[in-house]
Amino acid sequence: MIAPSTRSIAVVVACALLAACSGGSSTSVTPIAASPAPAAVGSGSVVPYGAGLLANAAYLGLAHVKTVGLDVFVPMRDEAGLERYARDANDPTSPSYRHWITPQEIGDRFGASPADYDGLTRSLVAQGIAVKTYPQRQMVRVNGPQVNVERALGISFGIFRNGARTFLAPSTAPRVPSNLHVAGLGNAVGYTTRSRNLVPVRAAGSFIQGYTPQQIANAFDYTGAYAAGYTGTGINIGIIGTGPITDGDARVSAGDVADFKKLFGIGGSGVVTQIADTANVSPGTGTPGSSYSTGLATPPPVTSPRSPGCVKQGYNPSNPASAANITDLTTCNPEDAESQLDTEQAAALAPDANVLFYIAYNPAECFGPCGAKGSATPSPQIGLNLSDDEIQQAIADNKADIMSMSFGGSEPSSNGIYFGAGSNEYGTKELAMLASMGIAIFASSGDAGAEGCKGDVSAMSRPNNPCVGYPATDPNAVSVGGVNAPLDASGRLTGPLTGWGIATQIPGQTAGGSGGGCSAFFPAPSYETGIAGFPCGGKRAQPDISLDADTNTGVAVVVDAAPELGSRNVAAIGGTSVGAPEMAAMWALVLQACQKTASCTSKGTGAKPYRLGNPNAAFFAAYRNPATYASTFADVLFGNNALPGASPAPGMTGVAPNGGYDAGTGYDLVTGLGVPYARNLIRTVVGV
Repeated sequence: MIAPSTRSIAVVVACALLAACSGGSSTSVTPIAASPAPAAVGSGSVVPYGAGLLANAAYLGLAHVKTVGLDVFVPMRDEAGLERYARDANDPTSPSYRHWITPQEIGDRFGASPADYDGLTRSLVAQGIAVKTYPQRQMVRVNGPQVNVERALGISFGIFRNGARTFLAPSTAPRVPSNLHVAGLGNAVGYTTRSRNLVPVRAAGSFIQGYTPQQIANAFDYTGAYAAGYTGTGINIGIIGTGPITDGDARVSAGDVADFKKLFGIGGSGVVTQIADTANVSPGTGTPGSSYSTGLATPPPVTSPRSPGCVKQGYNPSNPASAANITDLTTCNPEDAESQLDTEQAAALAPDANVLFYIAYNPAECFGPCGAKGSATPSPQIGLNLSDDEIQQAIADNKADIMSMSFGGSEPSSNGIYFGAGSNEYGTKELAMLASMGIAIFASSGDAGAEGCKGDVSAMSRPNNPCVGYPATDPNAVSVGGVNAPLDASGRLTGPLTGWGIATQIPGQTAGGSGGGCSAFFPAPSYETGIAGFPCGGKRAQPDISLDADTNTGVAVVVDAAPELGSRNVAAIGGTSVGAPEMAAMWALVLQACQKTASCTSKGTGAKPYRLGNPNAAFFAAYRNPATYASTFADVLFGNNALPGASPAPGMTGVAPNGGYDAGTGYDLVTGLGVPYARNLIRTVVGV
């Protein structure tokens, strides 16, 4: 996250001033006092929609916009069964272990009934609303004119402001007609609570251009795996895209991943493919020959950050926050560095694996600044803003063997949205579906150390409290934290690995630390239980493992490689966003080893028996055996994940005097189990 972290259910392109985003409208709206919780009106049932995000927002007035897009969740027939199956399929002691199922089987066994799902889509289409459906039958993607969506779903949209952010949200609690069988709404509140987990390195120094892939590969023994023949062949790494990339786009003369690999002499047969599903799958409108667009479109080509369109819209590449000014992505669509970091690290460290980059784009959704009264100017959504659409598509495709998610936000801001009271648990269901299909999930643990709530507006009443992030804290995900890795030019350690945090901060650098601590919401999963002295008292702990993340030992990233984008820029980036794709690449080597080993594939079922599901089952099994643990992981003994100026929260135990957690022998809340080494990890997991 561009530290500190924030996160979202319905991320928006926010703007500081309403007038600046109104598409030329001069109409002003005077804010009233902070609005109370909206009262329900009309007939039907109130459904979860993210009401908690409006707690500190001021209501500005009714919205008058052109189109509205949101996600409609349908009651699954056996939600508990889905969660249970995900646990069993990833539990080595269960008869269902590694019995992977398809998205179609998920829909048939656990998803909404065909009658409920098809009935909802037919009703919406008949009312002039576009829909996009998925075989897992959890969600329907909806897009249509504001008046149509309001009438169909019992919503009245208003404009709200929280701090400098102006956004669209229901002005009253939606009362959805009961015959539609709706379980909840996503993206109904257009308030940004998600952000990327990367920290640009701004200070000059020996690492200004960052570590090369060869240094990382040597340091963590990817090279040993390569020498044994494991380079990722036949494995697909999925990336949930946070912004645009150039690879695979014929409209741009050079791809960043291709240029990155050429620059550093990385070979391999792996291909980067963008997946932007734009299909209109509305089942029909009742009018022969007519149809509605879902609003999803092919992303516009990447533009130079210094293009006339970017200059006109006030985008400044040295100030990432200025991206909030962009309202026309067709003339200003700069790269966001996170996507380049994710794809380049995954592709370079698993050079023969394919990278599937999921990216969604909607040029006409009215979230954020499009909501000024009298304005119908759209606020385009791309990448992170539509990450749930991307995740749903990745589930439906069942192509990726591994998913890397380098974004997150605090548990409090996600509670009531993705999980917990007031939600329909759709976030945990998404990850349970991936786990039921055997897909490994690596999520960055966050870059605010023990204080994952720091900077999170929805949790500002207690910014110094220990706090962890979601989705990393989900039991179906591997939470990837970060270390400082001092390396020489060949990738040899010049000192000990230490936990990223206050002890490794350098004046002038962006402060950050390895996200870690105890969940306030999730119980400890089975792989954590029964370990003597394990922290968190029966709650989920994070991170699980760590790799390089400290900004002082950041990695090289190439952006804007195409000449028409201003020519190549090589920069250094740190943050737990580095660790997540690096671990995805390492796991690709493990999966290839399984795919080539009959004794490993024979334990799996389905079309992809080489998948190993949640890697935490193997990681924590290794931890329980001292000899195996010592040969597989580097135990990180030093470091603290406090941020500068942090102080411990009252009543907390296990927190160091400066407000963070200490690394130490065995599992700790800074680096988890420690740092895995690729070649030995293959031996531990696959036995070859």
